[in-house]
Amino acid sequence: MGKEDNIMTVDVKVSRPIREYVLSINDGSDLIKPERGSLLWGLIKLHLDLVPETYRPVPPDKRQDYIRIALYRTRSTRSYNVNTGRNMEVNTLFRNYLNEEGQRAVSDHIARGFKQTFRAYMGGALGNNPDLTIHDAVYEFCSDYNISMDSITYDMLRKDWYRFKKRCPGPGLIPVERQNL
Repeated sequence: MGKEDNIMTVDVKVSRPIREYVLSINDGSDLIKPERGSLLWGLIKLHLDLVPETYRPVPPDKRQDYIRIALYRTRSTRSYNVNTGRNMEVNTLFRNYLNEEGQRAVSDHIARGFKQTFRAYMGGALGNNPDLTIHDAVYEFCSDYNISMDSITYDMLRKDWYRFKKRCPGPGLIPVERQNL
């Protein structure tokens, strides 16, 4: 039994390219251990809930659609809930289920990180090598991050790059959000 087997986790359903991206940046592991002060940890704490009676663990044959996020063992942590406008106590011993809204929020957060990485990669690759085509840069990105072209198409990434460049036309300007997985 490995060290990761004793960690309490929540499962988050993500698309296949996002899972491949997480595996690539996380040394082949589908387990993300967020820093305590990170936006990801804040999103998780905000959406932790009691485990419903109808909950069933993810079956092994469906694991390829999920990533795991580690929960810190806390007896009681004060957390400010913006929606209710009050402090609340979060105890991961009891609140260790990510509700649907939380699933979407965490999945969207990780997808934004993927897009940031892709756009920064494309900006750097195309800016540093004028002979490189967008086609080659997209395939290099997928190769470097172990993303199979079975799970994402060249056209999807190309369109995202063109839309981004249309929105941010300046040379070398790539907006960066504060992000840490």
